[in-house]
Amino acid sequence: MPDITKFKAIFSGLDIAYGTYIAKGERGDGKQNGQATVVRQPPTDALWERHLAGVEPSLGIIPIRADNSCIWGCIDIDQYPLDHRGLVEKIAGLKLPLVVCRSKSGGAHCFLFVKEPIPAREMQEYLKACAALLGEAGREIFPKQSEILVDRGDTGNFLNLPYFSGDAGTRYAINSDGSAATLDEFYAMYEAAVQTSPLQFPDAPKVAEAAIKDGPPCLQALCSQGFPEGTRNNGLFNIGIYLKQISPSAWEDKLVEYNLKYFTPPLPNNEVQIVIKQLSKKDYRYKCKDAPLNSYCNSGLCRTRKYGIGGHGPDSPTLSSLSKYASEPPLWFLDVDGRRVELETDSLYNQMAFQKACLEKLNTLPPTLKKTDWEQLLNGLLKEMVETEQIAEASEDTSVTGRFMDLLEEFTTHMQQAMDRDELLMGRPWVNTDDGKCYFRIKDLESHLKRNNFVGMTSPKMAQRLRDIGGEPIPLFLKGRTVRCWRIPQFDKQDAPFNTQTVRDVGSPF
Repeated sequence: MPDITKFKAIFSGLDIAYGTYIAKGERGDGKQNGQATVVRQPPTDALWERHLAGVEPSLGIIPIRADNSCIWGCIDIDQYPLDHRGLVEKIAGLKLPLVVCRSKSGGAHCFLFVKEPIPAREMQEYLKACAALLGEAGREIFPKQSEILVDRGDTGNFLNLPYFSGDAGTRYAINSDGSAATLDEFYAMYEAAVQTSPLQFPDAPKVAEAAIKDGPPCLQALCSQGFPEGTRNNGLFNIGIYLKQISPSAWEDKLVEYNLKYFTPPLPNNEVQIVIKQLSKKDYRYKCKDAPLNSYCNSGLCRTRKYGIGGHGPDSPTLSSLSKYASEPPLWFLDVDGRRVELETDSLYNQMAFQKACLEKLNTLPPTLKKTDWEQLLNGLLKEMVETEQIAEASEDTSVTGRFMDLLEEFTTHMQQAMDRDELLMGRPWVNTDDGKCYFRIKDLESHLKRNNFVGMTSPKMAQRLRDIGGEPIPLFLKGRTVRCWRIPQFDKQDAPFNTQTVRDVGSPF
């Protein structure tokens, strides 16, 4: 078996779940088609060994840990075909500490490694800045989440690891000459690229930073690297938007100057004059969604710039990374501007319920979209989720029935119990040692469930669950009146009882 020690240390992540992927041919866009699944079990050493040995299914690791930190991240460039050598050279030219590996579909995974765990949000921000400088803005960033709700069944998204089948596989790191790196050569690349905290965020070259001072980072990158053919008119138009803000009285002359200095070849003078005439009509906003700006966009950084998008950016939050946890009923987890929110099916399906959930949990109110736009947005999220099948198997204790049974046991064993059956009227469960049964009023159980935010079961279903474990309703004569109660088989007692005070032990706080 291959030695997994160093490989496992480099790519360690969430230790309570892992991902698997079985390839099933190619899709029409060149990306491999297959089945991806999250397994809610620790990734064992045997799984790491099987991955390096090339035994299906391959192993995927979730980079974000339970404490929302990580030691690696990745820019996933899904482009087919891809010039891997050109990408490596561009990364080297920009002095970015990224290691490029070929993905299973022939794209690229650009890895960033750190020696000590850092917050997942910091990893995301750094990788987004790198992607923007590379002209790859909008690519998937791993970790996809800046936080995960592990206690609610959330796991986040996994990434398929490189070196499936070791040196004989097709998921290898790329040497500077474009050749495939062995696993040992990858280890050397890792040692050369691994970063220490705090991360030093990449900046545009100084010449571009001076040209677009305190302006959009996309324009800084483009002035440095050049505007692609076919985008020069739109590029110059957006530079004009910037120049009108910093030099209201002389922006036309500066636009002519910038055309000659930063465009190769420069636009003809008649085309420059058309751009000037259009800009003179009114004040425009940056065309962030159009080429070439969209490929170099770093909206988070741009919002902090004096002449960036600021308050003129899009108001709608970014929704991404939808995952489904197969509990009963299912739970959904969604990223809203990088913050993880747990949703029930109704609050995902119904836009008003979704807005209410965001207001309650995130203190933000997303704008209302047209019904067709909302449905299109949801379908896009669902399509992405289905493709990755980010669906974890639910354990019994996360189902409605499982949680009900846990709270029932807690109510009948952990709560202060009645000394005699008349104390049932005080809301306490009573255990009859003669028949080994526990008695309680259903309304007292319902109060306990409500205190624990359990609302997933109707009263008839609750009664059926009690019958399923041998319970039955029974009238008891208490304090001169008949009271409707339930009796169920007694749960096993705790080895160490909880220390609870009775009402008689509690003194007046005044």
